[in-house]
Amino acid sequence: MKTMKQISTVLAALALVAGCAKSNSQNQANANIANNANNGATVPAVIIDPNAPTLTGATSVFSSGSVSAFSPVSLAVMNTYVATHPLNNPSNFKININLATSGNSRYGGNITISYMDNGIQYNGVFKAGMGKNQSFPGMYDNGRLEADYNYWFQFQNQLVFSGVFEDQYGSITVSLVPENPAPAANLDAQPITTGPYKGYIYFKNFLTADGRPTFAPHSPNRSCWFTYMGPYDCRSNVIQSKCGVTPGAEAGYQLLGTFSGVNIKTAFSIQ
Repeated sequence: MKTMKQISTVLAALALVAGCAKSNSQNQANANIANNANNGATVPAVIIDPNAPTLTGATSVFSSGSVSAFSPVSLAVMNTYVATHPLNNPSNFKININLATSGNSRYGGNITISYMDNGIQYNGVFKAGMGKNQSFPGMYDNGRLEADYNYWFQFQNQLVFSGVFEDQYGSITVSLVPENPAPAANLDAQPITTGPYKGYIYFKNFLTADGRPTFAPHSPNRSCWFTYMGPYDCRSNVIQSKCGVTPGAEAGYQLLGTFSGVNIKTAFSIQ
């Protein structure tokens, strides 16, 4: 007789396969991801943390990584993403990609989305760890790299990147594709550094089943992409299996915005 753990493992595997099969029929849509502007309805912002940390100053300052101008889909979508406070007239949107290899061609580090509003700079810092999951009896994914889903791969004859990151309020996925498409010559899944990349950010806030902000404790032992149920489950079958470029709508993500001009050497700490 199968144990409950074995049954759960089988169900999780079947869900991953099903999600990949579904996304394979959407490959053409993924190739034109700029058209996937709204994977779900925009809902009003819910203020979940009026005391969220902020920085004062006139501009975004980053000492490392690649910085690009960020273009939100709309103010309404940006307001949904922010959630911690209402937006007034935000400006100077930036994204900073500051990653490094954590082993096995996986990349951990920080993705920071910043903007100015009412003279205050807000930084949303999303992370993927540089180490490995701690091992505990009876837990899944023991010893796996924390950034195990963040890597370069070939998709539709292009070398692209996708990954998932989190902060205390939600998760984002990051997708990078060449600005000037050309056949991928690198077969070892290493980034091409000779040309700029453009990117897409999708987001998913941590919410209860009825759409309210969650205040349940988030386990420090696993990131949301290794969480299999509850409000902190941020898994995307497409991002995990790399059978597409952007997360499928069934994963609950929504396009936040786009950016371009990514310097791959500085973004991925390549010498």
